[in-house]
Amino acid sequence: MKDFNVLFTCCGMHVKERIDSLRQNEDDVKVKVFAVNCVQDNLPPADMADGTYVVPKIHDTKYLPSILAICKANDVQVIVPTVTLELEFMAENRDFFEREGIKVSIASSKALAVANNKIKLHEAYGNLMPKEIVPTSFDDVFIFKKSLPLGSTLCCKLSNHCGGNGFAIVDDEKSLDMTLFNKYGGNHYISTHQLKELIERGDYKIIVQEFRHGYDYSVSALTVQGRVTHICGYIGYQMSCGAIINGEILYNRKAYQIVEKICNELKLDGNVCFDFRISPNGDVTLLEINPRVNASLPFVQKAGCNMLYIRCKNLLGDYSDIEVADRIKYGLRMKKFYDSKYY
Repeated sequence: MKDFNVLFTCCGMHVKERIDSLRQNEDDVKVKVFAVNCVQDNLPPADMADGTYVVPKIHDTKYLPSILAICKANDVQVIVPTVTLELEFMAENRDFFEREGIKVSIASSKALAVANNKIKLHEAYGNLMPKEIVPTSFDDVFIFKKSLPLGSTLCCKLSNHCGGNGFAIVDDEKSLDMTLFNKYGGNHYISTHQLKELIERGDYKIIVQEFRHGYDYSVSALTVQGRVTHICGYIGYQMSCGAIINGEILYNRKAYQIVEKICNELKLDGNVCFDFRISPNGDVTLLEINPRVNASLPFVQKAGCNMLYIRCKNLLGDYSDIEVADRIKYGLRMKKFYDSKYY
């Protein structure tokens, strides 16, 4: 495998681990990594990447030309979009880059129309997911709550954001417990009254869902036109900002079957992460899909499967990596610690 260069778009707080997973690859290939964001302060420090750039916002007419210019100036072969909000836009403009010989790590617009849309996903696979509604008034929530088993808990989330952003559990008591405010690795709680006000204000399209108790369980997969080539599941005992900070590599047959079924039916391509809720007895419920490089993917690399690097190799025509399931370290427990450094 020859050396190659990668560009991460919309870079944020999780970019360091992604850069490390490319640089610390098993082939000793030299990978240069460049990062862009429309906000200077969101870029990684200069010594963390091989180059950082401030670019226009994604829907600015100058955005695509500026990304292309950066790619050409740095001989970038692969673009990796990193956030939910940019995926469909980048898929629509894939040809703009590929005409110049630059690959974009993204699924098709058709696949993203379901996988990247929480409402459409539930319409297609609601039998695998908790019950939910998109309320137009609080009366809808009241009726919905009555349709659930007695004692059920509700949660709410934004329809167009990733699960770590814009998610809250509806609990009148815990919403007033100040010891839980901004608790590291804890859930966010709102009251019934706050939910009512959010719906009535109408600033956001909100999904109200039956909350399933248990732990977060995710399955990262690498797919080639719907065929899963690499797969690894892991449980999150503690989460922060949508990423695992205390977890364990864990196999779950039912979850793996769901992942393989949906990837095949939607013809998903590239890195994808399925978020589940897992009960103590191992039952899983699908929550959402992130058809992109997810924040906890470096956790999988430490367990023996560098899916981000393998994806880049695939885009560059190298499919030599065989299925690595037999090399994944199931049962591996890991906890994330932050090494503070001020720039």
